[in-house]
Amino acid sequence: ALPPMSFSHVLPPDLLHRVHAMLSEDIPSFDIGGAVVGDAVVTATLYCKTRDTCIAGVPFFDSVFHELGCTVEWYATFEDGAFVSAEFDTHSGKVPVAKVRGPANRILQGERTALELISRCSAVATISRLAVLLAKETGTTTQVAGTRKVTPGTFRLVEKYGLLVGGADTHRMDLSSMVMLKDNHHDACGSITSALEKCKRFTSFSIKIEWSAARSRTRWRLVLRARTL
Repeated sequence: ALPPMSFSHVLPPDLLHRVHAMLSEDIPSFDIGGAVVGDAVVTATLYCKTRDTCIAGVPFFDSVFHELGCTVEWYATFEDGAFVSAEFDTHSGKVPVAKVRGPANRILQGERTALELISRCSAVATISRLAVLLAKETGTTTQVAGTRKVTPGTFRLVEKYGLLVGGADTHRMDLSSMVMLKDNHHDACGSITSALEKCKRFTSFSIKIEWSAARSRTRWRLVLRARTL
């Protein structure tokens, strides 16, 4: 069996820079609310309020508060890929998963950004995990992949990371990762053959070309053509 690996190891080295840009966007000038609470050192608790949640986005959450000079301590059982289920408190309707310690104004400066990041990432991971489990129940080799559009900016990375943690295939990360030709390309070029010939002029042998079409005849012709590429 493969040794355990950390999901965070796949993230780019400029993660802190990306998080810094998000904080700068959220606080472009004065922070009046921060001035009100002051800089007394306090402890805040992160709660998970939805049962059967797949936690994802820990590195993003940590990076936000690292930038603000705060420390984050996660409870032992909670990390990327952990499932909040048995620990859920039905009486309070929430589970404490982490503590953040630092100046009160700094914690509040990072609160919204950090919660948005881990909430979005965990939501994607949770839905992905459910889809993967349902696919396994079919007894087939079906793969679940996030092929649709992503939110521009840093959230592109967040959402793809959520797919990875949830066990789904991340598919292509951006337009440069893989070539996807659709009916629009067929219509613009006049034929599949023409679209593929133009595509081959710019595409490295290491990049996959995929044709997505609604017309069944088009899909069949693509199979025949692909064998000669």
